[in-house]
Amino acid sequence: MELDAPTVIRMPDILGRELVHPLEREIIRMRFPPGMRLVEEEICRRFGVSRSPVREALQVLASRGLVERRPRRGMFVMEMTVERLDEIYACRGPLEGLASEGVARRATPELAASLQGLVDEMAGAGRDGRKEAAFDANVALTDLLHAHCGNATLQTILKDLDTQALRYRYYCYRENDDIIDIGIEANRRLVAAIAAGDGARARTVTEGLIARSWALIRDVLVARTAADATGATGSGAAGGGAA
Repeated sequence: MELDAPTVIRMPDILGRELVHPLEREIIRMRFPPGMRLVEEEICRRFGVSRSPVREALQVLASRGLVERRPRRGMFVMEMTVERLDEIYACRGPLEGLASEGVARRATPELAASLQGLVDEMAGAGRDGRKEAAFDANVALTDLLHAHCGNATLQTILKDLDTQALRYRYYCYRENDDIIDIGIEANRRLVAAIAAGDGARARTVTEGLIARSWALIRDVLVARTAADATGATGSGAAGGGAA
């Protein structure tokens, strides 16, 4: 599958590490769908760069579990599978819970207000049917929690883990409205626990939210996989990219 012909993004004299985020975003937002072959020349034209930074960026993305090199075939976007989802979310639950507990134990009123603002932003976007904006607010909330968990090692682990989880989260946001409502309700309770300095409660709420999200994403992914298997393909379907 070749890239569409979008507006070229000019990034003169860019280094590979600077190209990582734009490419990562394209993969997470399913513009480069699972299973898609990543043609260096097409990426060069799209971003207006030479092949050297493209190769460097793809190597970084491979280390993050977003792309893979297939022998004699080139680089491909990693498939999204139930098995991989289960691996990611089995780790996310306890680690995100630990992060929320750390935030609650050192939160300031200003931080609690910022977190509440993001929950309100997410709720407003959800009411208006702006799924992408709701997703962005949720990601910003997660990032803010990680930044204030007070554990540098945990932050590093969560950064890599969350990079892989984001594709699954985005896919579910796009396919099922329930995840937005679940996230709003649980995050309101999480922010209340953080504002009260209740670390144990914050951890419990977070672990419960991750478990519910995991189950919902899993159902969406299983349904899509079954539909693909019977030929009912959809735009950007998980595992639906051409080799």
